[in-house]
Amino acid sequence: MRRLLPDQRRRAAPWIVGLMTFVSLVVGVAGLAVIGAVADLSEAAEGRWSLQVTGTPADAARAEALIGGARGVERIDKVPEAELRRTLGQWLGPAAEQLDLPLPTLATVSMSPGSDGKGLAARLQREVPAARLTPYSAELAPLLATLRGLAVLVGGLLVVLAAALAGAVTLAARATLDSNRATLEVLHGIGATDAQLLSLVQRRIALDVLAGSAAGALAALVVMVAALIPARGMLGGYGGGPWVAAGGIALLALLPLVQAVLATLVARRALQQALAEGS
Repeated sequence: MRRLLPDQRRRAAPWIVGLMTFVSLVVGVAGLAVIGAVADLSEAAEGRWSLQVTGTPADAARAEALIGGARGVERIDKVPEAELRRTLGQWLGPAAEQLDLPLPTLATVSMSPGSDGKGLAARLQREVPAARLTPYSAELAPLLATLRGLAVLVGGLLVVLAAALAGAVTLAARATLDSNRATLEVLHGIGATDAQLLSLVQRRIALDVLAGSAAGALAALVVMVAALIPARGMLGGYGGGPWVAAGGIALLALLPLVQAVLATLVARRALQQALAEGS
């Protein structure tokens, strides 16, 4: 029976499915990278506070002594003045070395889990008004909110792509059925059942979808590898690390199969409705 259907080698379904698979994989891996960046940033900011003292050196010494003697404070890493002047030089140029500008005291304060950082910040504000102790999480909050919004956007895009794939497969299934309507009617007339005809057309669509998904996944793999090789030096930072790599590989392996199964089920439903309308 399979030989009775003409082999349409220029079918559009594999190309549409391949394109959607490619876009879904790239968007999905990008979403995993965003989620990994949120996790890395949140972990890096945990228990870390920023100390800024804009007053005199005596104010800075009092603030450091107060923080150093507080419970839960593990260490204070003061930013060297030379590094502050180098940073200032990026904005002012050579004039930064000639100007006698007062520089604030900056330091990173590391606290153990469960420490009362807010209480320490309030106490520091009362005793040393020129000093301020702020959590890294507060400074990173706008960035984290933006990244979480991007992750939600990625999820929405994947849902839209899945819906578009279902619609494209439905149209392809009906087009295949309509283009082979005469042959199917002959088969039906010589005793073929609706279940047999459904299985025949469904098999062709399933092979198209699987071929398109595999091609899209291969193209996505090539593009992502080519994009990540130049950026390998940045992946050691806030890129998600091995977790994102493992998640990307799993997504790359499973998405074509999931799409093929989903598209086959959608095509079967569309074919059942089309056969019911034609009978």
